[in-house]
Amino acid sequence: MNTTRLGRSAAATHVGLVRENNEDAHAVGDRFWVVADGLGGHVAGEVASRLAVEAGRAYLMRAGRAPGLTEVLAAFRVASSAIDVAARDEPQLEGMGTTLVVAAADPHGTLIVGNVGDSRAYLLVDGGLDQITTDDNLAQELVAKGELTLQEARTHPGQFVLTKALGLGQRTAPKAAIRAVKAARGRLLLCTDGLSGELEDSRIAALLAQGTPAEAVKDLVAAALDQGGNDNVTVIVVDL
Repeated sequence: MNTTRLGRSAAATHVGLVRENNEDAHAVGDRFWVVADGLGGHVAGEVASRLAVEAGRAYLMRAGRAPGLTEVLAAFRVASSAIDVAARDEPQLEGMGTTLVVAAADPHGTLIVGNVGDSRAYLLVDGGLDQITTDDNLAQELVAKGELTLQEARTHPGQFVLTKALGLGQRTAPKAAIRAVKAARGRLLLCTDGLSGELEDSRIAALLAQGTPAEAVKDLVAAALDQGGNDNVTVIVVDL
């Protein structure tokens, strides 16, 4: 497991117990956090996730001030462009794709979160866990139509069918869903579906609430592995 600590945040990534390669990528900044999950079954998922995170991180670092809505939206555009350019330069990478979730906190207590795909952001405040992002997959579309409950969606095969992702040979970047949340306090979690697919939200909330960010990260990853570790798992925990 590779672990990163920076001030009030901590992060870790683990290949899991089934996959041979880790196709997740992440970045931790002072006021921004990024997670990506390269698409398994597609060429070079690990390349797509790395490019998306590196491009998004570099842009947010260059922004030179606390990132806000404009910067978060732009991070998705530059990440998409990086994947597209690489695929055009190296034809063997054509079709690679990745999810991406980006969170940034401004000095006024507003949290800006954007996502494409099914990597998630959660906010824990006073023991209550709120999933800030909405999954871009078939199961979530059926939930929105009232054809599935959230509990049924956890085991529905549509959870593995993404309706939106970066890359995949698209020449136009998919539009990221953006949400602004007043979050002067609380604990932020970004993760890939290697965590959310293994653990119920109640279990995530209980583990997220405990200890320091580094301790919470360690416990969350360990719990995902205990549940089977069927996918790569990446976790970032931030105290706001």
